[in-house]
Amino acid sequence: MKNHLCFLLLLLALLHPLTAQDSDFSQQSFLLNGRNSAGNTTQRSNNNPINERADPDAAHWDIPTLDTAKGVDYLTGIEKDVILEMNKVRSDPAKYAELYIKPRFPHYNDKRYIVSETLSIVTKEGRAAAEECYNALKVMQGVQLLFPERGLALAAKDHVMDIGQKGQMSHTGSDGGNPVTRVEKYGAGYKNLGENITYGTSSGRDIVVDLLIDDGIPDRGHRDVIMLPGFTQTGVSAGAHTRFGIMCVIDYASGYVSN
Repeated sequence: MKNHLCFLLLLLALLHPLTAQDSDFSQQSFLLNGRNSAGNTTQRSNNNPINERADPDAAHWDIPTLDTAKGVDYLTGIEKDVILEMNKVRSDPAKYAELYIKPRFPHYNDKRYIVSETLSIVTKEGRAAAEECYNALKVMQGVQLLFPERGLALAAKDHVMDIGQKGQMSHTGSDGGNPVTRVEKYGAGYKNLGENITYGTSSGRDIVVDLLIDDGIPDRGHRDVIMLPGFTQTGVSAGAHTRFGIMCVIDYASGYVSN
């Protein structure tokens, strides 16, 4: 629904450093997807300060188990909410689909998603993308939870601070760096590495739901990154973006050890 970028590096070969031309190597364990749609730039209003936590919906979930970032002191409220929402869907995809994807169906009017009386978002696929997401999640098995990792969060923050103030949309930083170089600045030893980026979405649940629906992306690569069983660690950073108001970088890994 919003603008997203996705980077996935499955380490069949960490011996093959990522370079600019690797965006064509999807069959060789690199998956790089991008979206930049002028029709999808309407922003949701940010009703909650970035440091506040949203309602976790504790009636439906085991929040003490799923909220793995609760006690972390280097993440903001929205960043912790992103991790909580990812753990919800990873723990029980079918329940997540019922609670947060299906209720969106009536809000579509052709290609337009109606957020409120005064706000709507133009999508690529309309309700069809949400229905496809619902059906996919209903048959998925749960996977292990994600736990916050400081080095991944610092790498994500670097990218937000870099491209956010320049209004750019890319996995590549202004210095030519990429997710691999940013993550390796703060640690080492990872087996898998992935990155999702959203622009203009201002709550943890909306960020995760938009990535899961993955409107306009045929291979649903952002959803695949969130649900990849091989990931056990994550780092999140949300901050200002001059074009879209807010952006969020989510890095994923397994076996990563922060410096």
